[in-house]
Amino acid sequence: MGIVVRQSLKAGLGSYIGVGIGIVNVMYVSTKFLSVEQYALSRLLFENSLLFSAFAHLGTPFIADKFFSLFRDDEEKHNGILPFLLFLPFVGALLFATIYLLFTPAIHAYYAEKSPMLLKYHFLVIPLTIFWIYITVLEAYCRNNARIAVPSFIREVYLKLANVLLIFTFGIGWLSFDTMLYLLIASYGLGVLILIGYIRSLGKWYWKFPNRTILTSMTMRQMLAYGGFTLLGGIGVNLMLFIDRSMVAGERGLVSAGIFIIASYIASIIEIPRKAIAQISIPLLASSLTKGDFGHVRTMNQKSALNQLIAGGVVFLLIWASIDDIFFLLPKGDTYSEGKYVVLFLAMVKVFDIATGLNTEIILYSKFFRFATLFIVASAIIGFLLNLWLIPLYGFLGAAIATAFTTFVYSMVRMLFVWKKFGVLPFTNKTLQVTVILVILYALTFLVPDYTRTVFSAMMVLVLRSGVLVILFATFIIRMQVSVEINELVLSFQRKWLK
Repeated sequence: MGIVVRQSLKAGLGSYIGVGIGIVNVMYVSTKFLSVEQYALSRLLFENSLLFSAFAHLGTPFIADKFFSLFRDDEEKHNGILPFLLFLPFVGALLFATIYLLFTPAIHAYYAEKSPMLLKYHFLVIPLTIFWIYITVLEAYCRNNARIAVPSFIREVYLKLANVLLIFTFGIGWLSFDTMLYLLIASYGLGVLILIGYIRSLGKWYWKFPNRTILTSMTMRQMLAYGGFTLLGGIGVNLMLFIDRSMVAGERGLVSAGIFIIASYIASIIEIPRKAIAQISIPLLASSLTKGDFGHVRTMNQKSALNQLIAGGVVFLLIWASIDDIFFLLPKGDTYSEGKYVVLFLAMVKVFDIATGLNTEIILYSKFFRFATLFIVASAIIGFLLNLWLIPLYGFLGAAIATAFTTFVYSMVRMLFVWKKFGVLPFTNKTLQVTVILVILYALTFLVPDYTRTVFSAMMVLVLRSGVLVILFATFIIRMQVSVEINELVLSFQRKWLK
């Protein structure tokens, strides 16, 4: 678990820098320089490309994670797996582009009434989806070469920084909105080239035909069957993540979609620690599951769940304790603050989800991987139906309720399945300790008296409140020795810097 924490910290550093850039973007740049409709449009292009890339890569990242160990051999240039990993999504990209163009009339019909602005730019989803496909595939290749920090930096820092700079340049009048969007798309293409350059610099750009003694016809069928089945899970995941805002745009318009997207972004900050831990845990989990070492799987799951709860829980505490100040400081905050309770619903269920540990990864890289797809597809269908029902009734709040309920059910089903099949549960008495600490600290925030908000006062109260909460939370966690890994990191820091 120590290597997981160390590697996660390296990848997490880039993620949190990206969060900082994202906060600047959301708190000022995008909300200042883009109208609510323009902001919603740019985000929908980005998020729809993520949704489409989930099936257009034909399961290639999952194939890499599952089967890379069969090919791993630096002396033999990984037996030619890289060209295979690049060719398969190329086929998927061609299929996607063809299907998308065929469905263009249906897209126009759905958005024409409530979000006509989207129709002018929706074709940009095609190149953006293709770039996302190869960013994801190359990240998987790097991950299986034990390199996650730089790919994480490219995704979390470079792409977000390019986004901020281009929007700022548009805001000061140097670019038209059209040009800004085209350059945003190009920045993702450049991200692909940077990843290729990074892999070449590592000496891992192995370009040779696959070894036919390893990539036999039987292995090929197994890989394609596995990738084909798991890509359904990828589609389900992205449907759960992004279909709600697309449906809000279609049913209620881009303004409502913009409000929902901002609220969703604020809540999504909670998930960052989980992403970093899961990235480096995947190869270790896959190895332990292959060996049948369920004791190690249990240990990894419980420790990961605890550390994810600690990190995600304190972020939730900081967000909700200062939510009114956050929206007050946000440009166009009067409009975006309508999504306050969207933040609450989504943030609460995200905390619960990350506290359940690595159940998705355990199922996905075990012999029960088909159930991962079954669960996520069923959840996506439930979420779609709930959105279809609740959005016309309650708008973006209905979308939040639908997504929160679906995510909760999905988390519970995964957790109970892993418990039944592997005897692995994420919760320990430490989980209860962290929960109690969070509740006590949130209760203390009610002691802060009401005050007249100005930009200065709201910012000062937000900073002071957050600082006090972080110090108290860290003190409780360290003194009570809730997390062995966190205490080891503190001791390591003390030995290195406080000699």
